[in-house]
Amino acid sequence: MIEIKGVSKSFSGFSLKNIDISIEEGEFIGILGQSGSGKSTLLNLVAGLDREFSGEILINGKSPSKMIKDGEVAMVFQKDLLLPHLSVWENIAFGLKIKRIDKNEIEKRVKEALIEMDLVGKEKRFPNELSGGEKQRVSIARAIVTRPKILLMDEPFSALDFNLRDRMQKMVKKLHEKLKVTIIFVTHDREEAFYLSNKIGVMFRGELLDYGTPKDLYNNPRNVYTAKLLAVENIFLKETFEKLFHCKVKQCKFVALRGKSIKIVEDSNLEGKVEEINFKMGGYSVVISLGNEKITLVEEKEFLYKVGDKVYLIHNESEEILIEGDK
Repeated sequence: MIEIKGVSKSFSGFSLKNIDISIEEGEFIGILGQSGSGKSTLLNLVAGLDREFSGEILINGKSPSKMIKDGEVAMVFQKDLLLPHLSVWENIAFGLKIKRIDKNEIEKRVKEALIEMDLVGKEKRFPNELSGGEKQRVSIARAIVTRPKILLMDEPFSALDFNLRDRMQKMVKKLHEKLKVTIIFVTHDREEAFYLSNKIGVMFRGELLDYGTPKDLYNNPRNVYTAKLLAVENIFLKETFEKLFHCKVKQCKFVALRGKSIKIVEDSNLEGKVEEINFKMGGYSVVISLGNEKITLVEEKEFLYKVGDKVYLIHNESEEILIEGDK
């Protein structure tokens, strides 16, 4: 188990503020947020790369630095950090040689890692002969070959193109399912976080705003920032929402509504005008003026109206998202 208790750190005008997370053995945790949110700072503290902070971090009851020393934590960075003068095989075996692992055991583990990361046949190549995706696979192989209990990954696929990133995500997901290693994965890509993670922590300006399963976060974001990050199209102050939709909601600060929860009908007490029609993958995003406000609905089928048309709307009350947090 990883226990992060009241962890704070300040430097150069930035503050990591009172982070609390408990991570069970074998979980895959995504840390999601924009650049500058504190994701990598938190990961470096867990990795023991930075020891100047307040609060407490314990990994199976030990300090991060002790876990690193014992070889129980491995890290994969955004840059591959491979040794250019060593071959693929030598890069993967490097950490094992430093730990003075038996030669036969090194041979066994490296071969297993090469198979796991689809690198068989590339053992003798050097880093400058590899693609970006191959380099990251070598980096991951170098990390898992030491058989760590914790694997920390800091935006390892952000520099890869879509197809490579998709392939790497599938590979890491399969690896996690097989090895049952605990993984903390930092990313700014919400789809990546949702695909890979058992739980997701949402960070903003050094704070952990939300933490839960992907399904929980999607259905019940606790903050405006989380709702926007998860692409909720319509977010209103409670009073504005009630006036606009002629209804009353429970006590909250904001009400959010996904575009797919709004439908066009033949008649209702909500009359709007079509302002924009934008085709997106899988359907249409339609902006409609409603009073002095604009709302966005999402239509998966062919949209039969044109800009300027009058339309009548209803929304699914059961899909209203009530938000207390205002960040």
